[in-house]
Amino acid sequence: MRYKARYLSTAKDDRDTIRNYLNQYSLTAATRLFEKIKAKVELAKDNPYMYAAYDRRPQFRRIVAEEYLVFYMVNENEKTIEIHHIFRGIIDIEQHI
Repeated sequence: MRYKARYLSTAKDDRDTIRNYLNQYSLTAATRLFEKIKAKVELAKDNPYMYAAYDRRPQFRRIVAEEYLVFYMVNENEKTIEIHHIFRGIIDIEQHI
């Protein structure tokens, strides 16, 4: 069964922040990054457990796209992938999730 993907407001805020930052340097960088993220989310919609669980918070799974990490949870009741955050890998993730 194919799951649906839902970007929570926190992920949308992260996306907007990343897009604004990257667009300062390259108008195509943000587009390329989010196309890669979208492709990986599409794969997860067919197999939501394909990406590794995050060691420190196993309820979250983690997609790696370039130097960015996408954190999501699988909602089995609604058959949904809930995307919570998109972070650059160098930040202190523990302060945010």
